[in-house]
Amino acid sequence: MEKLKELPPLSPIPSERELCDTFGVSRPTVRRALEELENDGELVRLPGKGTFVAEKKYVDHAMQWSIGFYEDASMQNKAPTTKVLQQTIVPATAEIAKRLAVQQDSEVFVLERLRFVDGEPICLVTSYLPYALCTDLPKANFAEQSLYAFLKEYGIAIHRAKRSIEVKQANVTEAAYLSIEKDSPIVLFQSLGFMKDGTPFEYVRSRYPAYKARFENEVFQPAVESELP
Repeated sequence: MEKLKELPPLSPIPSERELCDTFGVSRPTVRRALEELENDGELVRLPGKGTFVAEKKYVDHAMQWSIGFYEDASMQNKAPTTKVLQQTIVPATAEIAKRLAVQQDSEVFVLERLRFVDGEPICLVTSYLPYALCTDLPKANFAEQSLYAFLKEYGIAIHRAKRSIEVKQANVTEAAYLSIEKDSPIVLFQSLGFMKDGTPFEYVRSRYPAYKARFENEVFQPAVESELP
């Protein structure tokens, strides 16, 4: 661990033979240590390339809480910033209309932002909302203000959400914005938010570089009043 602290992120580590000679231990011992460091997130193994010092990952809690990006990053003592890439009104495609339960070609507000943590691009997020829900959306400065905080001023808040994550390959646009190579693995996080009356009001697609973010969730055993026979 002391040796790793001397190396910048994504630096290759010494070979197993070099580590054996340096610490005077056997190769199985070195391999076990490397496995434990990889499991702890201190190292990352890239097939065909080797083992490298891992970048310190941003931990996203969106799978567990209805929490905004700024609040989540600030709780981790990280500096969040946002660049607005698109803030416009477009006709709803068939897919977006179905998700938001609106008519196809009806007006949808699209907000696309590039999120940074400590100056590094960490997330490309695109949000879709029915424009009729709040016609003041295009006037807001979402580089400085949270979307959820803005909606709350109009009495609109998320009550529940359906969320999923999967791994895909970055296309040219995603790779350019996230400063990674095309076809690099990215985590696609999707969320459909509902208001208290069950109306869907926001569909979100967020893309994270796979090696820079980690999602955390806490699971509880549901309370059972009586055991089945």
